[in-house]
Amino acid sequence: MDVYDEVWEQFVRERRLEFGGHTDPEWREGHALSASLVVPVEAPRFRERLEPLRDALRPFVSLHPDHFLHITLLFAGFLVEKPERNNEVSLERLEEIEGSARRTLSVFPAFIVRLANLNAFPGAAFVEVHDGGMLDRLRAALCEACGLRKPSGPPHLTLAYFHVPDGTPAPEELMSAIARYRDWPVGELAVEYVDMTLLDLRIEYPQPKVLARISLKKPVS
Repeated sequence: MDVYDEVWEQFVRERRLEFGGHTDPEWREGHALSASLVVPVEAPRFRERLEPLRDALRPFVSLHPDHFLHITLLFAGFLVEKPERNNEVSLERLEEIEGSARRTLSVFPAFIVRLANLNAFPGAAFVEVHDGGMLDRLRAALCEACGLRKPSGPPHLTLAYFHVPDGTPAPEELMSAIARYRDWPVGELAVEYVDMTLLDLRIEYPQPKVLARISLKKPVS
């Protein structure tokens, strides 16, 4: 059983939802801006295969608009003028992270991932990212170089957040809707660069501000 099957089995077993996403007050802790390293996804390329998933989820969730689709690699921190906590960063620290990421990605070869299958965490519905472990290796390399913490859970393309109180039972209709698309190819995505983005946490679906676009090593032709 792979890690995604384990996630699904746990979701089916527990059948509970929670408030997910960047607007969660408990996660934000009053912060206004967060910085992350992400792989952007051009949603229009996959719209034909994503729309059935979105239609199935629409009655139950807050769907991500096209401009918000991405695969999060690492959370860099909440941007503040004078950091006082481990989860806060300054602009100077973000510049350091960018420099370390550029050195690391300059020798990390670009690769292809396969997007497929609808799945869910308690706080979000997502498409799985199958890549033979390349994104995990990329995360690990960036964590070591940038001094960042590796997140728990497998890489994923979030389609929607659940905005309900923690512990809300998952409706049977939602479970069935996700189950219908557990085997659903979406398409292939070339991971050729990573964006450092800044997100306004006060807005439901802000346009992420790209602070830096960092290219991976191009394959030898």
